[in-house]
Amino acid sequence: MEPQGVITSVEKQKKQQYRYNVFIDDEFAFAVHEDVLMRHRLFKGQSVPPDRLEEVLRDEERQDAYVKAVRWLGNRPRTEKEIRTYLVRKEYEPSAIDDCVRRLTEQRYVDDERFSRSLAEERLQRQGKGKQWIKQELLQKGVAKATVQEAVGDIDPEEEKASATTVARKRWRTLSGQEDRVAAKRKLYAYLARRGFSAAAVREAVREATADEPTGAEEEDWGWE
Repeated sequence: MEPQGVITSVEKQKKQQYRYNVFIDDEFAFAVHEDVLMRHRLFKGQSVPPDRLEEVLRDEERQDAYVKAVRWLGNRPRTEKEIRTYLVRKEYEPSAIDDCVRRLTEQRYVDDERFSRSLAEERLQRQGKGKQWIKQELLQKGVAKATVQEAVGDIDPEEEKASATTVARKRWRTLSGQEDRVAAKRKLYAYLARRGFSAAAVREAVREATADEPTGAEEEDWGWE
């Protein structure tokens, strides 16, 4: 028969809300979240055999991982990959990480599709970044390729052109003061390309931003097909 102890005291922690210290046979045994305490009915007088204690501590690790992940998500939305990387860094067991991600996904705290659409809109409208930039950033954050393609594919080409034009006009105010106008336009093309705008959006943006400049053969061999 397995030896077992008896819970002799359960005390609420003073500095951490929803956490309790559990004493077995008058000695501190472990601390748990309130949810774990109630789930396992860890009340004074209850016996705690080793197998039950192991289950309690496993659930406590899962709950702790979940609480930390939710708190971390409070700063800004994250992808599933980012959550997993964060919890691995915190040295949680794989099973605890899987359980945490499952709960967060079910509760819509983690939703890579919604995250991708939101990031795409933010980068395009507020930061002046194009489709290619957005695609690469989402892939770097661990979003699945199919989800990335869908998010990028939903971007209206006209909206991308409008964003590129806004960026181009602002940049052109600096570049247009150069004596070599052709070189200035080349720099503008390159600048927009680095921000991930499509070739079509770049051409339209440069045309709009430099509308008061002479146009002609000087642009034909720049490789913007």
